[in-house]
Amino acid sequence: MQDRNGVLAIGNLLVDRTLVISDYPQESMLATISKMELHCGGGCTNVLFNLDKLDPNLPRFLAGAIGKDSEGQFILQQSHQHRVNVESVVTVDLPTSFTDVMINSKTGDRTFFHYVGAMAEYRIEHLLQLNHSAKIAHIAYLPLLPQFLDVEKLKVILTELHQRGFLVSIDLVSVSDKQMFIQQIQPILAFVDYVIINDVEAKLLTDSVHLDSTQDVLQHMAEKIMLQGVREAVIVHDPKCAAAINKQGEQIAVPSYWVEKNNIVSTLGAGDAFCTGVLYGLHHDLPLYEVLQLGHGLAYFNLFSISATDGAVSYQELKRFMALNKS
Repeated sequence: MQDRNGVLAIGNLLVDRTLVISDYPQESMLATISKMELHCGGGCTNVLFNLDKLDPNLPRFLAGAIGKDSEGQFILQQSHQHRVNVESVVTVDLPTSFTDVMINSKTGDRTFFHYVGAMAEYRIEHLLQLNHSAKIAHIAYLPLLPQFLDVEKLKVILTELHQRGFLVSIDLVSVSDKQMFIQQIQPILAFVDYVIINDVEAKLLTDSVHLDSTQDVLQHMAEKIMLQGVREAVIVHDPKCAAAINKQGEQIAVPSYWVEKNNIVSTLGAGDAFCTGVLYGLHHDLPLYEVLQLGHGLAYFNLFSISATDGAVSYQELKRFMALNKS
């Protein structure tokens, strides 16, 4: 692993059509739109674009599917601007995936309407063609990748990625299908090195009955997921705290850098910003405490931008912020 360097992000390639709305209306009622923006979205580009700002010298690779349309070209253009290798992006006949993101101007909360599109044609066979020098292969938003939810096929590809020298990371997405988490995600945990998920996803994955996500609950869920066979580490986070456990048995919880709700511009991409910091720390074999600090720090800066990635800062600026805000 010593000569491998960088992050390969595999999964959803999509555009976010971000709409700032007056409030979230009841069905059949009307809300007004005060602002609209188009951005790349999804765990792959969010993580890689954040990494470009965090450390432009870290190699970044992208793998997924786009359509033969302007949205697909937009993703490629933005990726080139952020110096991301797109050699493993494939083009299919379906429209490029997109998400309509509704941001409530009163609260900063967001609601998503997702169209799978081209990513419905991104298959495990495409992964067999991947042969990059990256250290970590990060599979983003796994529940939204329909072709990846065949457990036995996914075990084969995860084994193949390991054999090719990758450390494999996954994150999930907050969908309400608990059976998918139990039947499709749980069985592949022993084939994964890193699990980076939020408290909602952890509750689904552990079939938890806890209503509150206290620090003790986060730690308990992280430990329960680790016992499913995860190879290296599990990180579970919510807006207030993150908990982690690694294969050495080290357990730690670190509070977030809190932002009052009325100061938040948008929470869009905050989870991916956290994931970016965590991946960077894991890539550089940093102590778990600093790994979680990096995640919280990038999530903090993300909250002051309407897009999922424009709030990212350099590693030097992030370190200065962390030094001034020691918990």
